[in-house]
Amino acid sequence: MSEPETMDEATSKSHKRKLLLRWGLVALAIIVLVIVPGYLSSRPEWLQRYSKLDPAYQTWSTSVHAKATCQQCHVPPRVVPQVAYHARMLGEFYLSFAMPGREPKIFPKPTNEACQHCHLDLRTVSPKGDLNIPHRAHVTVLKLECIRCHKYLVHQKSPEGKNTPTMAGCLTCHDGVKAKNACKTCHTNKVEPLTHRAANWNIVHAEKVKGGKCTTCHKWNEHWCTTCHEKRPRSHTANWRTTHGDQVKIHRSCEACHEASFCKRCHGEVPQTNFNPALKLVKD
Repeated sequence: MSEPETMDEATSKSHKRKLLLRWGLVALAIIVLVIVPGYLSSRPEWLQRYSKLDPAYQTWSTSVHAKATCQQCHVPPRVVPQVAYHARMLGEFYLSFAMPGREPKIFPKPTNEACQHCHLDLRTVSPKGDLNIPHRAHVTVLKLECIRCHKYLVHQKSPEGKNTPTMAGCLTCHDGVKAKNACKTCHTNKVEPLTHRAANWNIVHAEKVKGGKCTTCHKWNEHWCTTCHEKRPRSHTANWRTTHGDQVKIHRSCEACHEASFCKRCHGEVPQTNFNPALKLVKD
């Protein structure tokens, strides 16, 4: 027969049970009050409770980045920022109940560090092979922010209805001065047509428009024509009225923009210097 427990042994076991119960209650409290709320509030679905953030959630949920959580893109992939984010979201969990109408600003813009945490391989060409995209030159050498080009990536679409960078955006740098703007610089299967190299292209191009193929290259910008036609030509300086006659003797291109009636306002007739009656006007 086993010996009966002594008073000290019984007291010791009772103390251990109470200690375990206390630690169990503490662990349960941490799970219920910290871990579960922290997990729930860090899920993208949680943001739907904020009306102003719901549109961003909806566009994210149908994007190619739908498998990436908000913090993966908007929080630097380091321990301290990640922990700080979870701590803040835990606070937002309780604030959302205490202040239902609260609209927190919790997401800074994505950094290159966050992008490159997943995108380890910096592309040099587009998936279809039709565009040269030297990411390393832009990101590593020029130190450009990824979102400078990829601003339509997740939460909104470009004017063309896509999530890819727009050509208009590329041309803010590729303007022929800051960076090359020749078609073949970026487009692997596209070069400037021979017609565009003709000396009189600026004059005759309007007639060629009737072919209807301009949009093959220029559809990226619906205002392509007005970009030039709404601007005063460089030659039209402040004293142009007094000097244009001499310039016309060298190269006549009035008809590229002006109707015959425009000249008649001052001259009374269409000047015949270098006039080619076979040349059709831009305007009928």
